[in-house]
Amino acid sequence: MQQATTQLENHSSGVFHADRQRGSVLVAVLAIILVMTFMVTRFMDEAVKDLEYRAIFNEPSDVRAFAYGMLEVALATVQEVALIDEGKLYAGEQGWSDPLSYAGVSIPNGWEVSISIRDEGGKLPLNTMPEELLNKLLEEQLDFDFGTARELSSTLVDWKDEDDSQRLNGAESDHYLRNNPPYRAANAPLQSLEELRLLKVWEDEFFDQDGNPNELFVQLSGLVSVMNTGAVNLNAAPAEVLELLALKDGWQDDYLFDGLEEPYLKNTPNGAGATSGVEISLLRINVNLKRGDVPFFISALVEPKFSIDTASRASASGATSSGMAEGVAKTGSIKEQDSIQFPFKILQLSEYTQGGPDTRSARYSAMDISAESASF
Repeated sequence: MQQATTQLENHSSGVFHADRQRGSVLVAVLAIILVMTFMVTRFMDEAVKDLEYRAIFNEPSDVRAFAYGMLEVALATVQEVALIDEGKLYAGEQGWSDPLSYAGVSIPNGWEVSISIRDEGGKLPLNTMPEELLNKLLEEQLDFDFGTARELSSTLVDWKDEDDSQRLNGAESDHYLRNNPPYRAANAPLQSLEELRLLKVWEDEFFDQDGNPNELFVQLSGLVSVMNTGAVNLNAAPAEVLELLALKDGWQDDYLFDGLEEPYLKNTPNGAGATSGVEISLLRINVNLKRGDVPFFISALVEPKFSIDTASRASASGATSSGMAEGVAKTGSIKEQDSIQFPFKILQLSEYTQGGPDTRSARYSAMDISAESASF
């Protein structure tokens, strides 16, 4: 009897042990299934993204055609609104800041499209601004002492002028040829703000030891431009630029936008010099496309080159919107290209950068315009 009981206990223990083994195996199998499910799901997500990414670049003609089509929509909107206002561009409140809504463009399913247009003429023209104004900028807004400001301005003038005559505290090719590697002064206007890292004194004040822009460079980039060579549009100028121009020309910047019929200036203040203006001379147009998680964008810096008789001249010559008379073959000759009279000059065009950060105009703070209407 005792032997039978012992055998029964051993059998029960074996069954329990086998059940435990089967349970452990089941848990392990479920864990493996869970991991494999996660890996397959992750793989599928990555594969879909990869396919979308490849689709963008395997069909560049279609994507680029759509992107540049949106750029044309933006340009056409700006021109049409300007022609309504006698060929003048002052600010986005004229109605050109949202070209998609203005033109009633229908976006294809699966695509996200946004277009931003901003005035790039609100910054001081670094390549053409008077040296006196540059010194005021360096002292008043960037807090350089008198001596360092003169070193910076003299060095910049030497870098840009066409001769090799060194100014007091300046630097010409003789100085830069001693660097490792050696190079010469450009003797030409700056092509980009980053070029300042090559200049004596500027390289120490506006860049770190590795040549990367520091906080002072970021502050400078919000106040000056190498692309703008004309007057500053006071409607787009930040507060620091308005203060400098007011100090230079002797007008009051605190009340500049008070009592206007429109939310922007149409005339310069009394006493304003040639550096101050109220019309747009440069526009940055960014077109952002997105299909799934894959982005594609282009950025164009354009100079408006039109007047109120642009359309009337084309109409009087019997030209269509493409610049050709009805029924005439388009062969692309110089004469035919001239007849198009394209109302913009494209200064920069890129599919990789978006032209840097926006700079908030002092006008919006002064007039308490909402952020939504200010984002053009």
